[in-house]
Amino acid sequence: MIDEYDLKQIPYGIADFEDFRQKKLFYVDKTRFIRNIEKKGSFLFFIRPRRFGKSLFLSMMEYYYDVNRKDQFDYLFNGTAIHQNPTKEKNNYLVLSFNFSAVAPDKLHLEKFFLQHIRDSVRYFMDKYGKHLDIYIKEAREQIDSSKGASALMGTFLNYFKGKKYKLYVFIDEYDNFANTILSDSGEEEYRSITRGEGFLRAFFNVIKAGTTGSDTPISRLFMTGVSPITLDDVTSGFNIGANISLDDDINEILGFDKTEVETLIEYYRQTGKIQHPTPELVDIMGQWKLLQTPVYHRKRRDSFRYRNKFPNP
Repeated sequence: MIDEYDLKQIPYGIADFEDFRQKKLFYVDKTRFIRNIEKKGSFLFFIRPRRFGKSLFLSMMEYYYDVNRKDQFDYLFNGTAIHQNPTKEKNNYLVLSFNFSAVAPDKLHLEKFFLQHIRDSVRYFMDKYGKHLDIYIKEAREQIDSSKGASALMGTFLNYFKGKKYKLYVFIDEYDNFANTILSDSGEEEYRSITRGEGFLRAFFNVIKAGTTGSDTPISRLFMTGVSPITLDDVTSGFNIGANISLDDDINEILGFDKTEVETLIEYYRQTGKIQHPTPELVDIMGQWKLLQTPVYHRKRRDSFRYRNKFPNP
């Protein structure tokens, strides 16, 4: 029996990897996929439905690659698969993170809100990595604060990092969040105004692409998540360098729980005596509900999806 004092709690709505380690929450280890992902390429795109744990997975990767977390590697990753055999790129990047779900989908002020999110993210980055930045911070801040659009701001920011010692790893979570809301609530015309032609979202991805090419490129790696490839298709000329790895079999299980992981979780809590039903019985019930409710992406053909025994993260 597990003592209740030592019992790991089941998390809900927590997407910060450090919280899991500090608070000793129940964590299903997905670090074993890091090595596979590195081999996929430098600029990657991965889609899954909501509530599958995309944000938590990105958070884990951010801690793994963040140069500022080098001294905390043992503490954060002890007991995980990657701890015993880390890759050479561990803690070797300056991490720049965006989460587009934080952009309010207000069509009247959308571009303003998007600009503010990019500006806030860049400001946080500069505060975080000040000791590593061989630039005049005050001057850079003034340039960033005076930028009138997100693409101009991003272009100014990236120019400061050409040829620097540390390269950037850019993470974009929920890249299509506000765009999907605009499409469903305001219609195709409003949606196209931001993703095509001179749209600000398309212009932003143009700048991101420019930051990954040429000599002394500042962006070395990029990982982007979302729920649909639609928006990416519409900004494709702005970002046509990313490999869509959403259907790759060898990393299909980086999000969600497979059957073995669910059984392990149930058995862990059965040891407390709070769960009375046999594990196979509970897994069978979950499987029945899964067939009715839970679509899971898995490769059948490159352009199609099918159902598979998989459970979304809580």
